Amino acid sequence: YNFRNYKFLLALAFAVEEINRNPYLLSNISLGFDFYNLPYNEIQILMKAATWLTGLSYPLANYNCAKEIKAAAAITGTSWKTSAHIGTLLQLYKLPQLTFGPFDPILSDQGQFSSIYQMAPRDTFLSLAIVSLMLHFHWTWIGLLVSDDHRGTQILSDLREKMESSRVCIAFVEMIPNTWTLFSNKFWKNLGKIQKSLANVIIIYGDTDSLQGLMRNLGQQFLTQKVWVMNSQWDVTNHADYFMIDSFHGSLIFEHHHEEMVEFTNFIRTVNPYKYPEDNYLPK
Repeated sequence: YNFRNYKFLLALAFAVEEINRNPYLLSNISLGFDFYNLPYNEIQILMKAATWLTGLSYPLANYNCAKEIKAAAAITGTSWKTSAHIGTLLQLYKLPQLTFGPFDPILSDQGQFSSIYQMAPRDTFLSLAIVSLMLHFHWTWIGLLVSDDHRGTQILSDLREKMESSRVCIAFVEMIPNTWTLFSNKFWKNLGKIQKSLANVIIIYGDTDSLQGLMRNLGQQFLTQKVWVMNSQWDVTNHADYFMIDSFHGSLIFEHHHEEMVEFTNFIRTVNPYKYPEDNYLPK
């Protein structure tokens, strides 16, 4: 169970209840939803999606035994990779797909993903915001840890351009592959480089899937005297549920601005296992 993602399920439940309660939004129609917990494995992700489409534990292509509860659309996230894997399947059925994960230019390719709509805005000014933060605190010697994919390459290019024009210097750059784990020789080699570097400010850019190995291991090393600056796609406490102190305490995290919803806060205070007995996350 990834309890950090449970907040998205609660937000969906809140939205559905609010819409169903308002007769002017959807007259004579009630919304409902099914929730599926997806693993990181690509094959298992597609299997879960096929199970949902067919209503069968062992899906058969082009067969559906759950016609009476057929869904109108799919909401996917948080990783762009998860949405992309599911999108390749759902577009065969012309089923609309909404993704609430971070914006990704690949998912905007209508030729490849004709049925996907991204709810997140572009991170157009993220690199400018990060460099502005460096200048505000007079931090000029910076380390970079970015995911080794198209999103990491793009943010690295943007950061280099803005840092050079602002006289902020890059101490080191590490492109982190998805396979960077505790048992990798490359991991221990590069971890020593991070520990020994004189750069006390390190920018980490990536999402939960691409950097999960890196974040888990850095958190266990208890690196002090470092200031971590991250983008909003990573929840730094994801792998530290039972620790009061870890390497990432005091991190600076960028996220999109949103207004506070008092109604949602009140909804959270009323959620309990008696109100939602079918929710097997809530008791845990």
